[in-house]
Amino acid sequence: MSFHFMFKIVIIGAAGVGKTSLIDRYVDNTFNFNCQSTIGVDFKTKDVEIEGKIVRLQIWDTAGQERFQISFSSSIYKNADIDIVVFDLTNEESLNKIGSYLKEIENNTRANPLIAIVGNKSDLIEEQIENVEERINEILKGRELKLFKTSAKDGTNVNELFYEIAKTFKENQPKHHLIANIDFENNDFENNDSENIVLEDIVFENPERQNSKSKKCC
Repeated sequence: MSFHFMFKIVIIGAAGVGKTSLIDRYVDNTFNFNCQSTIGVDFKTKDVEIEGKIVRLQIWDTAGQERFQISFSSSIYKNADIDIVVFDLTNEESLNKIGSYLKEIENNTRANPLIAIVGNKSDLIEEQIENVEERINEILKGRELKLFKTSAKDGTNVNELFYEIAKTFKENQPKHHLIANIDFENNDFENNDSENIVLEDIVFENPERQNSKSKKCC
């Protein structure tokens, strides 16, 4: 299928905040109550039409466990167009880790990616952290980053999140990511100047390594 732009989106955050569930909801419109933690990294793609142009979103899912982050941090952030930092609206510890993830992005990227902060599990209204917006502002320390509240479970704001960040990035930085006349079905890569696909030194998810004791991530 032909497309005009391709943006690399990297989703990071602590284990259990629902990163995989957000991707599954957006790409496949599904939700798994027994979702298991990601091992290493994995990615899915979805094409979306924005202002008459087809944009391919290459969405990278990363492990929340620190032992996996060390092995892919520099590679996964390379050439990322958009970074989404996800935290759990019901988990204060995941909220407190936002600052460290922002530093990780700054230390491992050579460009200026668009960054979004996402509070997931908005459906759990009674369990949410108090004064989330104020806490976010304290952590961001003046950074002008938008906060999205989503629910992978019921789909609230998930489509809106991905559409808005893709539209914003397309409007601000379109030229570098223009891909001319590519047809992936026929392996036509002529005139492709994109540097988005970076696979070196990356640990991909191996389903065989998962077990029933994996932490639930939804």
